Amino acid sequence: MKKLFSIVLAVAMVLSVASVAFAGAWDKAAPASDAFGYKIEVVKFTRSTGALGSSTYNVDPNATAVNGADVYFAIKLTVPDLKATDNVRINAKATVSFTAIGGAATPVADLDISALAAGVYYYDNATQTFDTISNLSPVSPVYNFTCQDTETAKVSAKVVSERPLAGPFTVGDYTVSTTATTVIFADSTAANTVTFTRDSSNGKVSAVAVAGTDAQFVAKLYTYLGITAADISDGKVYMSDDNLRAFAGFAYKTTSEATWKANSTPIILDPTISIPKTGDNASVIGFAMIMVAIVAAAVAVKKVNA
Repeated sequence: MKKLFSIVLAVAMVLSVASVAFAGAWDKAAPASDAFGYKIEVVKFTRSTGALGSSTYNVDPNATAVNGADVYFAIKLTVPDLKATDNVRINAKATVSFTAIGGAATPVADLDISALAAGVYYYDNATQTFDTISNLSPVSPVYNFTCQDTETAKVSAKVVSERPLAGPFTVGDYTVSTTATTVIFADSTAANTVTFTRDSSNGKVSAVAVAGTDAQFVAKLYTYLGITAADISDGKVYMSDDNLRAFAGFAYKTTSEATWKANSTPIILDPTISIPKTGDNASVIGFAMIMVAIVAAAVAVKKVNA
């Protein structure tokens, strides 16, 4: 009975503490940081034909599109120099998606890119992976696919690295476990727990349940989290997955996308001319000119955040 009274008293003390300046760690929807070294770019190109029947590609952020005609792009991934044991690298994943882009454009979701060492890679549509330019087949990072609708045509790419929340993890002196609607903080023996009930969509905390024998457990936890009961009752605490990662881990994301404005004139007037394949007579020339265009215009490539 004395233990129960002590717990009730401790909770009452927490409830009575005047709200201090809210630290902001549990505010609404903390955005994921993009400062983690990875960079992904959807690079738009235009195509012109050469004297020997070869094609050259020019980086052009202002390239336009025509319904039923091809658009040209490459997806470039820059990987930072991180150790293989680095958690950011271990959890790095890439996603590529297409909207109103026809042909054989093939998306990929949550592709594990942790095996990639520092360097520059390009999306290989045939294998739905990223590889060095010399390993692509054909040896070109530029793809041409049909624009089905200039109003909605889009190529999107992103890299995400987040702390996994699927299983229990340790933060400070606490073991944390989550479900879609709860976040539970427990001591090392699980004898004392505090369960926060949260909204499954935005993480807003609506209730708190306490169990255990340590009268100070709740007060210490609230101090550690930088919150008060008043913050919770005022609807200021959002224990979303992103906020949990920001407080007790990491959440990174970088994005890029390409869209095309409509143009009444097709980009390529001669539809019989195709991109040189490996082994074509003009493939070496075409490949060299692609490389020159990419290197020369890399600084001018503009990433558009999603």
